[in-house]
Amino acid sequence: MQNRLEYQLEKGYIHNWLVAGPYTISVPDLDRFQGEDYRLQIARHYHRGISEVHQAPVERGSFQIRDTELTWRYYRCLDDHFVDLSAFYPSCHYLRSWAYAQVVSPSAQEVTFVLTTNGPADLWLNRQHLHRQEHFCHQDPHSTPFQGTLEEGCNEILVRFEEVAVRACPYAMALQIVDLFPSEGPPFSEGVASGELQVLVPTHIEKTKRRQVLERAFEQAYLQHDISHRGAGIALRWIGEPDTFCELTYRIQDAQDIIRLEGMTGVKPSGIIQVGYRRLLLEEGAYHLVLMPHIQDYRMFEIRYQRYIPFHVLDHAYSENPYGTYEERRKEALEDAARRENNLYAETAKIALNRWPMVNRDLIIETTERINRREDCSDFYLVGLLGMMHRYPSTPVFSEKLKHSLEECVLNFKYWHDEPGSDAMCYTTENHSILFHTCEILGGQLYPHRAFTNVGQTGRWHREKGEKLTLAWLRERGATGFSEWDSNCYFEEDLVALSHLADLAENDDVRELAAVVMDKMFFTIALNSYKGVFGSTHGRTYAPMIKGGQLEATSGITRLMWGMGVWNHHIRGTVSLACSDYELPPHISAIAADLPEEMWNREHHPGVNKVTYRTPDYMLCSAQDYHPGEKGQQEHIWQATLGPSAVVFVNHPACMSEERAHRPNFWHGNYVLPRVVQWKDVLMAIHKLPNDDWLGFTHAYFPVYEFDEHVIRDGWAFARKGGGPPSSGEDAPSGEGTSSSEEPPPDEGRPSAGYLALTAAQGLELIERGPAAYRELRSYGQHNVWMCLMGRQATDGTFEAFQEKVLALDVHFEESGVRCSTLRGEALSFAWEGPLLVNGKEQPITGFGHYENPYCVADVPADQMDIHYGDYLLRLDFTI
Repeated sequence: MQNRLEYQLEKGYIHNWLVAGPYTISVPDLDRFQGEDYRLQIARHYHRGISEVHQAPVERGSFQIRDTELTWRYYRCLDDHFVDLSAFYPSCHYLRSWAYAQVVSPSAQEVTFVLTTNGPADLWLNRQHLHRQEHFCHQDPHSTPFQGTLEEGCNEILVRFEEVAVRACPYAMALQIVDLFPSEGPPFSEGVASGELQVLVPTHIEKTKRRQVLERAFEQAYLQHDISHRGAGIALRWIGEPDTFCELTYRIQDAQDIIRLEGMTGVKPSGIIQVGYRRLLLEEGAYHLVLMPHIQDYRMFEIRYQRYIPFHVLDHAYSENPYGTYEERRKEALEDAARRENNLYAETAKIALNRWPMVNRDLIIETTERINRREDCSDFYLVGLLGMMHRYPSTPVFSEKLKHSLEECVLNFKYWHDEPGSDAMCYTTENHSILFHTCEILGGQLYPHRAFTNVGQTGRWHREKGEKLTLAWLRERGATGFSEWDSNCYFEEDLVALSHLADLAENDDVRELAAVVMDKMFFTIALNSYKGVFGSTHGRTYAPMIKGGQLEATSGITRLMWGMGVWNHHIRGTVSLACSDYELPPHISAIAADLPEEMWNREHHPGVNKVTYRTPDYMLCSAQDYHPGEKGQQEHIWQATLGPSAVVFVNHPACMSEERAHRPNFWHGNYVLPRVVQWKDVLMAIHKLPNDDWLGFTHAYFPVYEFDEHVIRDGWAFARKGGGPPSSGEDAPSGEGTSSSEEPPPDEGRPSAGYLALTAAQGLELIERGPAAYRELRSYGQHNVWMCLMGRQATDGTFEAFQEKVLALDVHFEESGVRCSTLRGEALSFAWEGPLLVNGKEQPITGFGHYENPYCVADVPADQMDIHYGDYLLRLDFTI
């Protein structure tokens, strides 16, 4: 017997579905599909004219597609209305998935369906094919309206949506039902018809009301911190009171779904539960806290609803201050990397530590097989294999079987996009380019007289080609910088390549210039870091890397090079550097640790002007006037940093997902770029959203539990980091913190504190539910202006005094601009068009030199850079 879960439409959208798939088909012989519409050719090649669903869908039921069994699972949409199955595919695949729901209509009526997808899709209404759409919109899902007739009573809706995945694959579907035919794109107004409709989801569960109570209760849960350290507690909180008291089971599961802890508890109003005990020493990695019904509900009544809340555990505490010698940290980095599993660079670390018996040769062979398939990011791993082959050729690791696999891999690889063969590899971004060139040089050095099969040329030919391309890349980066400026994800990959070149290249110019460009990169990281957090604006990044320094790809690198940061799962850069002979100039380490009372830095890199303001208590960074009004991708435009996890930034999200395949997504990038300007400790960001913006809001990352104190009052959000514990209360989850106006006597030696104040012209709302609970400040409105002001205990007194000073400022928001006074007694004016005015005088926000700061002044293009620290001078010469 089938029962049904009952739901309402959300703004006309179906938010509750049964979903099956994706069913994936690997696409071989890509050369068969030529032209810009190759995705459509592939989709039509694999398309089936029938739905392929021959039995009534029901939760946890299944159906067969050839030799694959697919299971119907319950899916609840977030505020973006999407069934989102986005993922990353290293080689080309054709995907199709199914979504099913029932809609109850009080009478027969004609309605408009609006189907939004990234790729082709079909819709069946009451088992009759109603509509097919064929489009491919890689990052922007496209909406197509069409009409249909709902019968009186229960109507079955089945959507099959397709995609052709090559690397990052946004893959989403939304269905809206309205009563009037819309004239333009979403969001469409909700019609009368959609307000009368009810959504049903078939299930075998008998106690449906109990199931839905648990569902609502679980949605009110959130983790206080989503990054923990080994041995630390894991605190689970609830928002307010659930509809009724309920008991539940919780589990901690690792990335392989192995249960590491299980317990039971009751939901407490506004309660906090320590679900991870200090005695539970979870090793480093990604985990989920799984909420599920009490064992009685789960087993006796088969209520199998679960909610997964992700979190991450790190083995080591974050280091905010330099420690140890480089050699000590190098050993530490290799030890940390060597204990990790399923990572080629972990095997390199084992070899470097002379732990040959521990090396997983099967993993190395599996890596060569993926490279032979020319999967995306093959260049990341071929560099590592070539480094092994150059550095450790005589070790017992290399059996005859392994040597043969490695040799075949190197000789058969495709080293550049102008060589024959179709594949999913990316070649021409800055980081991929230098990785491919490095592979070609190192491969050619190994086998100078052997024929490389893909183009039939010798290794010597490949080496010479790679050296020519590498020198051009190095000279360009030296002269003008990076278009992927300050990219915390791709600087790691650049350093993987450059550290291998600086150590292993036989060409003197390549080797020397690679080391010089590395010096420049480390200077840039040091200049734009605060206590080890590379909290700069970034040309390309991913969400986990901007929510603090704990999971940044450069955090292990900076810990290795100057003792600030944390070892994490990003080990390619740390291992590559630790295995090389590259020596960091000590001046750069000193600059990374230097915290003067005020450091004002301006830079110009290809396509961007950026600024950094750093004090002993905070850092504020931004990209100035960067393509305002244009669609963004992975750019991180501004950030305030007060500590390793205490960071704040604002973006315009494209969707609710943090999946890296979305570029932009919920946190990284901007769907439409703002116009941003910064004058030292004050930042203004003007947003103009399109009329049909999918979500209709901009928002701030504001993790309340990472601050020592926070207050939301009078339209402003205030935060403090440092300076001792909160004056009263602890981590008030309501967002209404408290503070004291009493300043400690100077002789108490109270630590210094950094302050932040944030506001938006359209108001702020602290989000208390969902994945971003107590981490998000949301502001709705097509036109909006955000302001961020920074302060310090040393200059602004107590946290209470800072708040009162900010609230007393003269701030006037206009539709597309702002005029304000500042805490430093200046008058600022800025709008969507026109200059930045400081005290009525225009200040440049573009056209900077390459570097303009107390350590270095250099023009662009730069033949050389002189970096000063104290009495020391470091000269970088890019004319080699």
